[in-house]
Amino acid sequence: MQENPTFNHQADLVNSAIRFINSWFRQSKTITAELSNFFILPGNKVIGAEVIVARLKGIFGQSDEYVGGRYDIIDVNFELMGEEKGMGFVEGVAGFRAVLKDQSKIISGPFKLYFALQNGSWKIVNIEFPGFAY
Repeated sequence: MQENPTFNHQADLVNSAIRFINSWFRQSKTITAELSNFFILPGNKVIGAEVIVARLKGIFGQSDEYVGGRYDIIDVNFELMGEEKGMGFVEGVAGFRAVLKDQSKIISGPFKLYFALQNGSWKIVNIEFPGFAY
């Protein structure tokens, strides 16, 4: 049986996106496992992952919990630039209820997670996600 590298990369991207989204819904510290050491923002601005981690902690600290998290992945795409490098994305829609004491707020919308293939592993290099802002 012949191995299909396209399927493996697509599956890796989807699985990484799912781990990120599920960690988001749980407000889990394991979310950092999916992040690259650097992020590429519009205008070719590059920032370190520690800035993103601090931002995530600040966002998670605004709510006691997230409940009812749901998502649908609509598209996955990637381009390899040699065997060890590539760029890709996973996009879809996500929603959840942010609860703080007796108040709750529904947060939903489209998401797009941008990935770079680094040392054989897909890592997130940019985040567009409901409730997240740089």
